[in-house]
Amino acid sequence: MRLELNTPIIMRLKTIFNKINPWLGLIGSLFLIIPSLYDILDEPLTPSSDHLILAVGIFFMVLFLKVIFNRIINLEDIE
Repeated sequence: MRLELNTPIIMRLKTIFNKINPWLGLIGSLFLIIPSLYDILDEPLTPSSDHLILAVGIFFMVLFLKVIFNRIINLEDIE
């Protein structure tokens, strides 16, 4: 049994994530992560907006990977 916090913001995010194909969300998050990594590698210790973009991209990547793995484990959407 799992305990989840169901706030209105989290519930809205869950409905949005259920409508988006998780594979497209994963690819979209990689499109955020990869370019920001190239910019960060040029000057790694200088804080910039690329660090924020990288953090947001990783956050969404983890969320979409969680959805993909949950669907695999629960055998959902298999035709």
